[in-house]
Amino acid sequence: MSFLNSILLKTSSVKKIGVTFVASHFILLIMMVYTFPVINSQIGTKAFDLQNLGYSLSTAELIISKLNNETTNLYLFPQLTLLDVFYPFLLALFLSSFLFRLIKITNSSTRITFPLLLLPFLAMVFDYSENICIILMITKSVEISKSFVLLSSTLTILKSLLTTFSWIAILIYAMMWIRIKILNRKAKTPMGKTQST
Repeated sequence: MSFLNSILLKTSSVKKIGVTFVASHFILLIMMVYTFPVINSQIGTKAFDLQNLGYSLSTAELIISKLNNETTNLYLFPQLTLLDVFYPFLLALFLSSFLFRLIKITNSSTRITFPLLLLPFLAMVFDYSENICIILMITKSVEISKSFVLLSSTLTILKSLLTTFSWIAILIYAMMWIRIKILNRKAKTPMGKTQST
């Protein structure tokens, strides 16, 4: 807890949150306008990474069968071994730092604070694990079995769920902060009127 706290204390300034947001979403933009459109067009469906609800053995086999050498190489680099290395880390740092700041300014630290701050980093771990599974599948380094596809698919679902939960937590704490600001403003208004009369 103290280790994570010390990191987030350094990364939760408005400026640093802004930098991690811009950096992570710039990488996301590159993936969405460059690599994924090419991959999706070749395979005729969404790439493994984008199948947030998971995928079956038949879907995995279909994707792999439609990948040619050129698209496989693009999927491997820059998608999986460059862009999708930096993106999960920067996104996790942004989400956790932003959440940390919101919790601090709303004075709402509780026993669930630490697990909430860990969520983005757990999503990052699942994302990296998913990437390893995808690399093994598209390079045909492992047998594409039902159990292996289930593992890879589960990692994709967990990554998506934890990232979604992180955004929901940010939304909830942001609404709390807005509510506090509104209540403080209302509390000051009658006092100001009393003094002016």
